[in-house]
Amino acid sequence: MAFGPLPHALPILTVEGDQVAFVETATYTGTTFSSTARDIFVHHYTAKAKSARNIANASLSLESYVGSLPASIATALYNARVEPHLTMSCEVALDVRPSSLEHLERVQTAYLRRLLGLGPRSQLLPLYTETGIWPIRYRRAALVLRYLVYLLHTRPPLPFAALQESWEIAQLGHTSWWTDLIHVLANLPVPVQMDSHTFPTLTSVANSRRALESSLALYLRDGILESERLPILAHRFRRMTSPPRLAEACRPRSYLKVPSAAHREALTRLLTSEHPFAIETLRRTTPPVPRPRRICRFCRTKRWAVEDELHVLLECEHERLSQRRESFYLSVAPLFRGDLGRMRHRLSSQAFLDALLNKDTCLSGLAHYVYDLFEIFLSVPPLLLSDDTALVALAE
Repeated sequence: MAFGPLPHALPILTVEGDQVAFVETATYTGTTFSSTARDIFVHHYTAKAKSARNIANASLSLESYVGSLPASIATALYNARVEPHLTMSCEVALDVRPSSLEHLERVQTAYLRRLLGLGPRSQLLPLYTETGIWPIRYRRAALVLRYLVYLLHTRPPLPFAALQESWEIAQLGHTSWWTDLIHVLANLPVPVQMDSHTFPTLTSVANSRRALESSLALYLRDGILESERLPILAHRFRRMTSPPRLAEACRPRSYLKVPSAAHREALTRLLTSEHPFAIETLRRTTPPVPRPRRICRFCRTKRWAVEDELHVLLECEHERLSQRRESFYLSVAPLFRGDLGRMRHRLSSQAFLDALLNKDTCLSGLAHYVYDLFEIFLSVPPLLLSDDTALVALAE
């Protein structure tokens, strides 16, 4: 393999009499290089994405033998079997070309959606906030910084010499591994700045690692708060300290331990707006139905009754829903020592739902309640109002 412009007539190279063939790609210690592509690692990304996809499919195929995998088991399989392929050689192949990284991102998002029981159109950020798994772009950047700590701490002769030369080349205004690292950090969704003119130290890299964690926490928080489709998760993030701590923003959630797979997935779909309520299903029509016309299919005469999560779970007065709600309240009331009724009257609907979600012992009952509501709503078609005139015709 030869890099750079080639002569018209390639020279003949031999080793102990055997002619050496010129190739466009070659793999060395698990990293595939290409001498003819603009990105010398483009084939490496493609190969690792294919390997990760194959092992992800094999891991998830266990469900055909043992049933739905608990989230903790699926996460462990991801960490042990899938992520090593997604991060292979990340210390060498820095993610300077987003188009190459997309191959790895698609594998990660597909796996996490299966882990949570979500569809292919679900929001991306909950995949990370609910599982504690970092977006692969951030995970690879974190591993690069960890490798840089290793170089500075142990100073292995050849790798450390390569780091020094990379930094010196950068000071002369040329691209190198060091400039690529600066570029990768600066192009994160929330940029992380690193002094390109000062040779790294253990202290400076430790500061960069903390800044990377803060960047991820801010990225998740801002994305959740800006989304119109994640009201329940947005309320959670509004309660967090500012700036948010990554340990709060990105961690495995307690509701993923709900034993019933069907109930667990129903609660996950509620939180991520993958539910059958009109606030979401009528958003996806062509053209989308305006929010004020997404009226509850059971409160058909109330023009104010938008069929959103809070209305369905806590406010709708239809007999089928109110009976199931009362049954749910009775089942979880002992967990609140008889204070559940006073809490409902004292708190807003959003704050009350938040209190239920924060009570770990209540989550199985809440998930069962949400599952039953999904079944009820799937049995009745949504209310479709043709225009605003039809909305005005409804009673107050």
